[in-house]
Amino acid sequence: MDCETNFFIIFCNFYKNMLLCPYITDWRTNMLDVASLEKFDFFKNFVLIAGAKGLYRNISNVVILDYEGIEGDFSGFHEGDFVITNMLFAKNDTSKIYPAFKELIDIGVSAFAIKTVFFTELPAEVLELAEHSRIPVFFFHDIYIEDVILSITDHLRSSANYNYYENLIDSFLLTPSHHAQINELLHSLLPDEDQRISEKTVTSLSLFPPTDTDEFSLQRTINKLMLQVNHMKTKADLHILKYQKGILFLCFEEKQNSPENTYAMWNDIMKELNLTQYIAGISDHPLQISKIDIAIERSLHACKMSAKHGCLLSKYSDLGLSNLIFSIYKDRYSCAFLAEKAAVLRPAKHAALKDTMQELVLHDFEIDPTAESLFQHPNTIRYRIGKLKDLFRVKNDLEFQILCILLSRDEYSTV
Repeated sequence: MDCETNFFIIFCNFYKNMLLCPYITDWRTNMLDVASLEKFDFFKNFVLIAGAKGLYRNISNVVILDYEGIEGDFSGFHEGDFVITNMLFAKNDTSKIYPAFKELIDIGVSAFAIKTVFFTELPAEVLELAEHSRIPVFFFHDIYIEDVILSITDHLRSSANYNYYENLIDSFLLTPSHHAQINELLHSLLPDEDQRISEKTVTSLSLFPPTDTDEFSLQRTINKLMLQVNHMKTKADLHILKYQKGILFLCFEEKQNSPENTYAMWNDIMKELNLTQYIAGISDHPLQISKIDIAIERSLHACKMSAKHGCLLSKYSDLGLSNLIFSIYKDRYSCAFLAEKAAVLRPAKHAALKDTMQELVLHDFEIDPTAESLFQHPNTIRYRIGKLKDLFRVKNDLEFQILCILLSRDEYSTV
């Protein structure tokens, strides 16, 4: 038995014991599809030999096929398993290949990856079975089986970890803040500082990729950033999370920094980590750590404002009343009221009134510039303002202007 085969058997035993550990079971429910494997470095050594129509299948786990092929006991395999093998079990008896593949396909495995140590081709009946069942079968070479397994499982574990924090953040951003979830987040990020946790302050940086980025690539970027922060010149207690389609940085400090120093620190971090091309929002006003939900939300809002206005960076302290308006859109009562007002402009016959409202907001409710932008007489604009007030059922100019500002924002500009 050669050295690699011997090591493979040792690794099999280690890996299967690892799967029994209760603290790592959650990551096995996080999936990527077979086609996504092309984004891994190892995939250049893979050759698809059957089952191309099954590349959509989801991978929930990576499992080694070893002695089970000899014994015929496949009870340890489950639906969604990505099966890796060197076919040692069939080295001296090729008749074992078809029954093993048939049993595993019936279970619902996602794909097979075979290292060409003992076999460089499969029986025709096995290839026909894979094609008919739409189960991808790959051959690979020049890489260790262990590297393939660890690459996929690391991704699945990272995905589970990111999903955990993302769901936790959603629990207090999308609904009224829950102290239990906030405390869970804090104690998960800072497990060894229970006694001093209340003395810290927190600020946040939100980043959106400059171009559309898939989930896989985003996770790999975050994994690399987590390694880079350990070697930064800028000293900071940083935690990096994935949130929705972006990256969320949290910084915890012992002292109360000024907004100016906080902004400068985040700028230095972005430059050092080569993130200046990202669309960014900074929560630059340090808050008590118990208000981490507000710090996160401020940076997310600032980031959205950067995207809306076509700039790369915005900070909370520069957004003014936009911060207050943002909170209105989170209130269900307010949203219902605004939706009712927006609905009156939905009919096509009111398109000119809608355009007038938006131009009024853009021109600070000045009649002449608004008329010029719409190629209308100023009296026409005055007439339309009267019609808008009637539709909105408001008479006061200030109330009318506030309502126009709220309705002209992105959330309601598509009525």
